[in-house]
Amino acid sequence: MGKITIDDIIPWNEYAEIRMERVKLIVKVKSRRRIDLGNRLTLLFENRDTVVQQIQEMVYLDRLEKKEDIEREIKIYSDLLPCGGKIKATLYINAFDQEDLLKVFKELKGIYNSVFLKVGDKLIQGIPEAGREQGEAFSTVQYLTFDLEGAKSDDIEVHVIHENYRVSKKLDKDLARQLIKEAYEEC
Repeated sequence: MGKITIDDIIPWNEYAEIRMERVKLIVKVKSRRRIDLGNRLTLLFENRDTVVQQIQEMVYLDRLEKKEDIEREIKIYSDLLPCGGKIKATLYINAFDQEDLLKVFKELKGIYNSVFLKVGDKLIQGIPEAGREQGEAFSTVQYLTFDLEGAKSDDIEVHVIHENYRVSKKLDKDLARQLIKEAYEEC
């Protein structure tokens, strides 16, 4: 996959000129990697393209110019790169308004720990990013790591197993093969 370096990031003022074009391209990439899990959850399987775009957007939005600031963003978001036998994904928890969000906080406590990949016969729990506690209110975006522990089957399903929310979805074979390939690339 290759590490992301500062050379992969366009200066924010140059990026501003091509931003809409780049956003259109990444929307296409993400649409193939995004899985709707009912009306409350969406899972986006990350790859180098999605992570580079996230960094690029942060550099643009924060108008970062100093090398050390850009490298800090690269370091933060590079943790989302799949490699070393791990699939990485972003879990989005959907709410329609503030009142609905309060309902989500009440009904879906612990949801971060309830997302699994079934790879062949192996059930693998997604491990949430540390430091995002699930108190009374919690982040509606969570990064998950699925350690495949050697599993390489392209028969992959996503399962959400929560006391108040259950859903299963089989992944398209092409996406499943791509995820396995990316997961076993060197970090």
